[in-house]
Amino acid sequence: MRKLHEEQLRDIVLGAGLMGGGGGGSIAEGMRLVDRVLEFGEAVELVTPEELPESAWGAVIAGVGSPKSSLHLIRTKSPTLALELLEQAVGKRFSFVIPFEIGAGNSINPMLASIQKGIPIIDGDPCGRAVPEINMTTFHLGGIPITPLALSTEDRISAIIRTPVPHDAERVTRAITAELGGVSAIAAQHMSAADLKRLVIPGTTSIIERVGRSIRETRSKHGDVVEVLRTRFKGHLLGKGRVAGLSGETRNGFDFGCVELEGGLPVKVFFQNESMIALREEELLAVVPDLICCLDHEGNPLTNADIAEGMDVVYIGFAGHPMFRKPEAYNLFTTILSRLGYESGFRPIENLAAGGKSPGR
Repeated sequence: MRKLHEEQLRDIVLGAGLMGGGGGGSIAEGMRLVDRVLEFGEAVELVTPEELPESAWGAVIAGVGSPKSSLHLIRTKSPTLALELLEQAVGKRFSFVIPFEIGAGNSINPMLASIQKGIPIIDGDPCGRAVPEINMTTFHLGGIPITPLALSTEDRISAIIRTPVPHDAERVTRAITAELGGVSAIAAQHMSAADLKRLVIPGTTSIIERVGRSIRETRSKHGDVVEVLRTRFKGHLLGKGRVAGLSGETRNGFDFGCVELEGGLPVKVFFQNESMIALREEELLAVVPDLICCLDHEGNPLTNADIAEGMDVVYIGFAGHPMFRKPEAYNLFTTILSRLGYESGFRPIENLAAGGKSPGR
């Protein structure tokens, strides 16, 4: 166990803002969430799964809603309210919380419940990135039911959702959230520490903390953030230029759109909350579950909610975690990719970067 103080928390926001792959909440949202966390204590307790007794129980915590909506309505109590509601529904007392994903918002949302309840947060998550739908996790693939799912808003409007169909859990959660202002918190996928150890992608909070610290320290020395990320974290340069085109809309609780760069290294990136595909003309550069990440010209991470037309930005890609690159994990994304016109299957980013050209859409 170790304690995460303000500097570590803000490094986590920076790292998660990059390694979420375009989603998971904006940097501005994450920094404001850190402010909220610190209103309840000086530090958050971070533990590895191995430190827990196998009989302990915990649950996943996440913020739900479009990233743009979440930027304007910052959560404070709703993650804890959702956790307590789930405890009542299943008749268990939880002794740890689990981040749903990597993201500037969703790496911090569960810390609100952690510090308010006095229980630790797990150094790990079931995605190793941000994802647009709640069934896109190693927990789901490992047989942990998504429901019962507890939902709460900051206004204490709450619901328990029960269904055996994962898509229905996603659909109903999004519909309720959209009706209640576009922002909620959920607690779901309660599990024993034994199941957590079997299914979690370990160490992800520590990884994004290191990424964030590298960004902060490199910027303070006026260094090349992109080069540091490429060398220390095996990043691949995907695009560099000015945002010449930005189309998008918020629909059914998701931000949909496309970013198009012109200039030194053109690229076109399609997203549904998170960046799904990167293309140069018709050549595939990267596809989920690998990460397609963006920074501005000063090395500040950008989510898709932060990008604006006219910005000078860089896109850099990273390999997803091996647990999330298995065929069954990729298959979770095929419906979204099909809507975007992509049907060619998963291609590892390192193979594409090495010159293994693949057709785009």
